[in-house]
Amino acid sequence: MKRSMVKILSGITGGITAAVIATCFLTVPVRADEYSGIKIDGSFSDWDSVIKHDIDGGAPYNNSMNQCAMVWDGDWIYLYLDEVQQNSASWSGPHYDGTFNIKTDLGEVLLISVRNSGQAGNSIQVTNPKTNTTLTPANGGIQVAFNSDYAVWEAPSLTEIAIPSSILPQYSQTINFGYYQGNNYITNVANLDGSSGSGGSGGSGGSDNNRTNDGSGIVIDGDYHDWDYYVVDTIEYDTAGTNNSYADAKGSIYSSGGIAKVHCVTNYFGSADTGYNVGAEFLQVTVWFGDRYSMLIAVSEDGGGNLNWNSSEIPVWSKGTHYFDLFYYADSRATTNINNVAPGDHYVGQMYVTVGDNQNETEFWFDVGALAEATGVSMTDSQRIAVQFHRIGQRKLEASGVSTGPFLGIGIALTTAATGSYITTRRRKKRE
Repeated sequence: MKRSMVKILSGITGGITAAVIATCFLTVPVRADEYSGIKIDGSFSDWDSVIKHDIDGGAPYNNSMNQCAMVWDGDWIYLYLDEVQQNSASWSGPHYDGTFNIKTDLGEVLLISVRNSGQAGNSIQVTNPKTNTTLTPANGGIQVAFNSDYAVWEAPSLTEIAIPSSILPQYSQTINFGYYQGNNYITNVANLDGSSGSGGSGGSGGSDNNRTNDGSGIVIDGDYHDWDYYVVDTIEYDTAGTNNSYADAKGSIYSSGGIAKVHCVTNYFGSADTGYNVGAEFLQVTVWFGDRYSMLIAVSEDGGGNLNWNSSEIPVWSKGTHYFDLFYYADSRATTNINNVAPGDHYVGQMYVTVGDNQNETEFWFDVGALAEATGVSMTDSQRIAVQFHRIGQRKLEASGVSTGPFLGIGIALTTAATGSYITTRRRKKRE
């Protein structure tokens, strides 16, 4: 450990002299000069110097967890779980399914699945959705240990886990730990080695430190790297999610000068979810103007500009990048070629969709004022817009308006979508 990263605090806390390992973002109280790293060996004595956080296991199972802890130390992220009884972590959390996550300061999530495997301890796995690679103790991807008397009645049930930093998704400086779609109990933890912003080979694919993205450089052209390091939020088809060991999707929105730009990535998105996959899940988009909605439809065109208005209903698209024109969903659909838009139709934007091996991705822009006019919405100073992929999930990506009519400022928020009769998407339970 670098001495420059350790600040010895004067004073006594609970009879123990305190020290703090600190960067500008990280504070981890430890006993003075006693933290020497974590070893995944089931002894747990090396965790004595790390602060523990009380953790609510989620009603009605709020007695399932005692505490948790996290240390991010160089190439590894170390987690500590203290269960009320053996395997109780596996039924804890807001959906009682034992799914935890590491969440970055950019909103990216890495899911940690804890499943009951009896007296031997819990079965734990972490999946990198970008490569569709599952890491387990058996394949050496992660390290897991339990205390030797884990299954003994009234003995502690402790778990320690080491996850490689290389599989973290994009981040700027810090990470958090808690339940997936639930509370974070440990927040704003930075790497003790002082690094930041690399995101790891399994995440951002970049190595620049202190990377941020305010959205101003985003170009809608089918090259998605200008969305790197932009804040995202999770979209799940089922409320609980977690039928996979990774999130269904993530999305972002940027809006400025009357133009909204949107990005979305779906991890393997089976047709059992909605009937649409392999890129077709993006091709109908709901746009909300306050509490009123409109819809965009993606229309494919061939090399000569001829349009196929039924393209959004095609359930499977081939691998590679596809281009679409965006129109108002309620248009007359009389236009046969993009170079001669019929009076009853409203061309409002462009979309690119890339179908990949493990993930599908889209980015698109649309003219907010043009769509509002087609919909018959009067934009006001307080107007807000939101985008929803109703074939993917009910979450809204929301941008806030500013003071001049349809022109929108930069803003990112998230709300839960109101349900409405306009969506006829079949809701079918995912197969296990």
